[in-house]
Amino acid sequence: MPDLTSFWISIRVATMSTIIVMILGILVSKWLYHRKKRWVKIVESFILLPIVLPPTVMGFILLIIFSPRGIIGLFFNNILHLPVVFTLTGAVIASVIVSFPLMYQHTIQGFNSIDKRMLDTARTMGASESKIFYRIVLPLSKRYILSGIVMSFARAIGEFGATLMVAGYIPNKTNTLPLEIYFLVVEGKENQAWLWVLVLVAFSIVVIMTINLMNYDKFRERD
Repeated sequence: MPDLTSFWISIRVATMSTIIVMILGILVSKWLYHRKKRWVKIVESFILLPIVLPPTVMGFILLIIFSPRGIIGLFFNNILHLPVVFTLTGAVIASVIVSFPLMYQHTIQGFNSIDKRMLDTARTMGASESKIFYRIVLPLSKRYILSGIVMSFARAIGEFGATLMVAGYIPNKTNTLPLEIYFLVVEGKENQAWLWVLVLVAFSIVVIMTINLMNYDKFRERD
């Protein structure tokens, strides 16, 4: 029977980070939705930065930001009592940073896909912006939001570079599946590594199939 510790650590990290990313993704998308000013593009550039930056670079930046010697690190350590570096919290934060762009992209795409005339009609009928958002925008964007959640969870499960830099590899504490595979190979335990490789491959196939099935009706409508 294989040791399932790394599996459950990965599930825990991915679940916590996905919940955070889902909430932040909806809130940030709501804030930037319909805004056309130049500063919006600058904000979006920073949001999407983790997609193009090498994960180790992102991890190094997070390591500096949350270092116990820095202001933010001191705040997390002394005020929140949540040390980040070499902890599960660090793994969650790393996963949030790298998966947030995917959630944002899907959510904002869903918001922008809504017919503006429908929203204008609701406004002429006296509906408030808050009511329009929760009664029209969110329900009509449900498919995009769900796709973002699935993709964010998958990205968090597969995160390696940033997690290694911030949380490190601590057995039974921060050894997520990608880290476990890497160190099993380093130790010459390829047979054990293969088990987790197959698990992640199977998981990735399920994610792709889920996204395709969620978008199947949309593609049929286009045809």
